[in-house]
Amino acid sequence: MRNPRLLALVALLCAGAAAPAFAAWDRVGTVDFTRRDNTDVQYGNFGGPVEALSLRATNKDVTCRDVTAVFGNGNSRNVFHGQLPRGRDITVDLPGNGRRIERLEFNCRSDGRGAAHVDIAADIGRYQAEWRRSPDWDRMWSRMFHWDDRNRNGGDRYITGQLDTSNWITVSSERFDNRRDHEVATPGRDGRGVDAIALRPVDGDARCDYVRIHFGNGSVQSVQLDRVLPRNRVTSIDLPGDRRNVTRVGIVCKPERGPSVTMQVLASR
Repeated sequence: MRNPRLLALVALLCAGAAAPAFAAWDRVGTVDFTRRDNTDVQYGNFGGPVEALSLRATNKDVTCRDVTAVFGNGNSRNVFHGQLPRGRDITVDLPGNGRRIERLEFNCRSDGRGAAHVDIAADIGRYQAEWRRSPDWDRMWSRMFHWDDRNRNGGDRYITGQLDTSNWITVSSERFDNRRDHEVATPGRDGRGVDAIALRPVDGDARCDYVRIHFGNGSVQSVQLDRVLPRNRVTSIDLPGDRRNVTRVGIVCKPERGPSVTMQVLASR
């Protein structure tokens, strides 16, 4: 007869491989895959060393022949292969001295029709000070990580839903239908003293041509996008130092698939 206590211990050890205990996870990026083998997908935007990394397929199962980490010292290592089940956090196998990652190289594919999205999360742990010294801290990471809020309130693994933080506010939600649609957001008081404007599709991918930002002094900033903005990913546009009062934001987008897509327009102070 099998020892039930031994079976329970094995189950506990297997469950522990999914995510390390007591880790505080921050989402650092997202990569996308089609049903074809995607051998040229890379992610290399790290602001410092990490304690651990995990992957989560958010909308479809994903199968990976291999995921390779390339480290700051030039070494590389296969850190994962197999399936990423949708909605499950999978911790990748980092070596003990593999804390500073230069990039991740993916050989993966979607197991379903359409694009699959995989979120990359980091347990930054004792390396917070190094991330705060990153050149991208003020522009990006400080707006994604809310470590002070987490220390007070417990925090969450991912930033999902509306970005209800002291840095970002939602100034408008615009609906685009299945054609080249033009919508105008008028921030009103929320457009005063703005450092950046961002777009975030909330219920599907959006293909966007351009954004045109109008300022209180009569000037206009046009930003050519010509690309797909993935669902739930924030695309930020920094504003010139002398133009901070936004009166309206013109956006030309359409849903990448489906009849319509909703776009959040966000502002940062």
